[in-house]
Amino acid sequence: MKKGLNRQKELGRAKFEMFHPGNLQKKIDSYGYSFSMGKYSVYLFLAVSGAIGCGMLFCLRWYLIFLVACACVMALPFLILDGYRQMYEHKQFLDVSDYMEQILYSFRLNQKILLSLKDTRTLFAEGRMHEVIGEAIHYIECGSYQYELYEEALGIIEQAYPAKRLRAVHEYLRTVEGNGGACGEGIDLLLQDKAVWADNVMLLQEDRKAARMRTVFSLVVTMLLAIVFHMVYKSMPKQYTIVYHPITQAVTTCYLILNIGIFRKVNKQIATSWIRPEDEGEEKISKYFGMVNRYDQKKEAKKSLFLAGPAFGGSGVLFIMGSHVGAAVLGITGIFLLNQHRIGYRIAYDKVVQEINRVFPTWLMEMALLLQGNNVQVSIEKTIDHAPAVLKNDLQKLSDSLKRTPDAIEPYLEFLGMFELSAVLSSMKMLYAISESGTGNAQSQIRILVQRNSKMMDKAEKISNERCLAGVNGIFYLPQVTVSFQTMVNMVVFMMVFLGQMKM
Repeated sequence: MKKGLNRQKELGRAKFEMFHPGNLQKKIDSYGYSFSMGKYSVYLFLAVSGAIGCGMLFCLRWYLIFLVACACVMALPFLILDGYRQMYEHKQFLDVSDYMEQILYSFRLNQKILLSLKDTRTLFAEGRMHEVIGEAIHYIECGSYQYELYEEALGIIEQAYPAKRLRAVHEYLRTVEGNGGACGEGIDLLLQDKAVWADNVMLLQEDRKAARMRTVFSLVVTMLLAIVFHMVYKSMPKQYTIVYHPITQAVTTCYLILNIGIFRKVNKQIATSWIRPEDEGEEKISKYFGMVNRYDQKKEAKKSLFLAGPAFGGSGVLFIMGSHVGAAVLGITGIFLLNQHRIGYRIAYDKVVQEINRVFPTWLMEMALLLQGNNVQVSIEKTIDHAPAVLKNDLQKLSDSLKRTPDAIEPYLEFLGMFELSAVLSSMKMLYAISESGTGNAQSQIRILVQRNSKMMDKAEKISNERCLAGVNGIFYLPQVTVSFQTMVNMVVFMMVFLGQMKM
């Protein structure tokens, strides 16, 4: 908890520092782009001019125009930073994608990490990727290390580009370099996974840009609508106009500031990392999994009955007293409370199933790679430590059961059995068949497993994309909410003024 608070303080301090043009310039320079104070002055002039223009268009008082201008000035550094960060993160993604593809092709030819790194570095004539590959090569050539040479050397690249798939590629290269053996099928699997991931990331980028354009269009249209209403009120006779009414002035100022915030938020959504692993929601998914795993229907039904009892009792009392509407409201509330445990369980169950469908193909791909040099039981054991939270407990149970009964099929069938997912059940049956076949038919069965998994991987990537798009698509409706609020408040003010004039 304390660590989280310190993290928030550091982020707040970093954001505050961006108001200084020098710090903003240093941050953009760290992205590899040049930014001058001349550019900042131009952007600042345009932002302030736009704020003053909008304020004068809506006939705001000078101090309210000053507030809108301050909001623009405060948002400007982050809007500029988001623009450069968008380009930087896109470049990071392209570098990682090209690096993984090239090093896999190179490693297929020579099966040496050092030679593959040197070959891959020629693809990047300059830039951050060229530098970190050079650092990794130098680390290997020096031969001085603490625990494991290649893990520490490749960790230099992983630290600069924290992509989960990059770590999987490096781990496989280290395994082959250390143990030897054929690597063609493993590399084909990694290349296929990389292609699915890269294609879906590119699609997600386009979808986010399209969502941003829709939101900007919504801002423009709703602003024009607000201007039309403002002109209508302004054209009315002086005794009926509300343009200079304090409430109208205040709500219009809030409306303009909120629009600035919406524009800032939608720009931030597309200036995100495309390679960092998704840890957001892990704690929530673990909570949902615990709810499903520990669910006791009889116990939860008793709790629901205890909560619903007062509502039903109150409904009966109101009905006897003749308040049928109040009785109906309390009755409906009681029905909801009586079934709240079922509703909560269904929501948690659906969330967990969606998460399993998203992360299981990634785990299965890791298994397919490990099976190139290990048996099924050892491969399962190696995946437990860094497995997703929704799989970790069942993987541990599976591993423990296999240690007791290594030849039984029941542990495989019981893996995530309470969710009854056909794709999971089919894959676990295939893993059991591989464990029983020994070395003879294992490779052909692994190949079939990989073919099945490729479709699951594509589906999982699309689930992740839908989750990412949910936030930016929701911003599209915010301009409509703000203009509706402003319009309703102005209409209420107009009715108050109109009725006041009628009484006179």
